Formats: sequence, C-alpha cells, structure tokens
Amino acid sequence: MTEHKMKLIKAKEENNVENVIEVLLSLRVNALQISPEQRRSLVAELIWNDMFLISKQGNNNFVLDLLNIKSHGLKHAICALISVIASTPHGVEYLIQKGMTICEKVITILKD
Repeated sequence: MTEHKMKLIKAKEENNVENVIEVLLSLRVNALQISPEQRRSLVAELIWNDMFLISKQGNNNFVLDLLNIKSHGLKHAICALISVIASTPHGVEYLIQKGMTICEKVITILKD
C-alpha cells in the first residue's frame, strides 16, 4: 500500500497522468479482487495509509488536483477509487473530513 502511495505521489508531482491512472486502477482492481467481507479491511488500509493525503495535508487538494486534470481516463480511475473508499462509513468520513468538495466535484464529473 505504501508503495502505491509513493508511486501515486511521484506520478502526480511529475504530471505523469498515465502513471497516476495505472496506480489508481491497480488499487481498484485489488479492491474488486478481494471478497466483499475483506473489502472493509482494504478500505481501512487505504485510509490508514492516507492514500489521498487528506489527513497529512489537512485539506482535499491532492484529490481535487487529480479531479481537475483534463483526462477522461484519470477522472474515471479516481472516481472509481473514491467509490471504493466511500463504500464504508469510515471511508465516507475520511472523504468528507475537510468538507464536501470531493463529493461535489465527483457529482459535477458524473453530470458531465
């Protein structure tokens, strides 16, 4: 999980959209391959590792920056991982701890 997080941060810093998509899709595939009973544990692990840097940075900027990149593939990948995280109450708390901006942005993307 830590390796995925470091790859994600590095790819974002380098503006390497393809690598960002690769990491996000890898995380989503992992979530879909495990049994539903264990998915809660995966979501807890994503939160514990602060995959979207919400706790570390104290804001939603990391996720919002990714959501604002003009790439259909990236928007699909980030929204898919957000939906995995939001599949548990603890995941919802993680995503909205600094406000509803992530949810609002995802809704805007889905409308488009």
